[in-house]
Amino acid sequence: MTRLLTCLLTALAFLPACALDKEAALRAQLSAWVELGETFFFQSSMSCTAAVFHTAENPRITSLVKRARSLNTGMTMLETGEPVMFAVAGKSPNAVTEDIMSRDLPQGLEVLNSGLAGLTCMTDLVKSVYYQAIRNPASTLVFVPETGAMVVLDKQAMALIYVRGNG
Repeated sequence: MTRLLTCLLTALAFLPACALDKEAALRAQLSAWVELGETFFFQSSMSCTAAVFHTAENPRITSLVKRARSLNTGMTMLETGEPVMFAVAGKSPNAVTEDIMSRDLPQGLEVLNSGLAGLTCMTDLVKSVYYQAIRNPASTLVFVPETGAMVVLDKQAMALIYVRGNG
């Protein structure tokens, strides 16, 4: 019985190590793209990650992330496997995702899945912030094909939202 209890406690101790992302590593990656402030929220499990970081006033994504000013250009750029920022005038991240799905369902589902997969790691408050950001035409969508992550920069809320799932 003692041996079983010891095994269970050991297994529980290693569960946090099975998280998809570590906050420090994620901050380091995203800080190269956007000037980050404090972490508002971070939750990562074996199946998902959701994070919200404050940004500076008037945040912008650096030139390290490729920019697509049209949907067609962005979809072509995604094929390289590198992060792509969709800077499509007048389109919210949600509208961009819907447009991608209309043109290429498998690619659109991949982007949509990224946005939905992180929901299980979010609190109700974070979900509210996220939903508001993805519907805002002033927000910017970055999709990271390599990890299947979706990053939304909400300039009005001065927040950077990161979501991803493990598949």
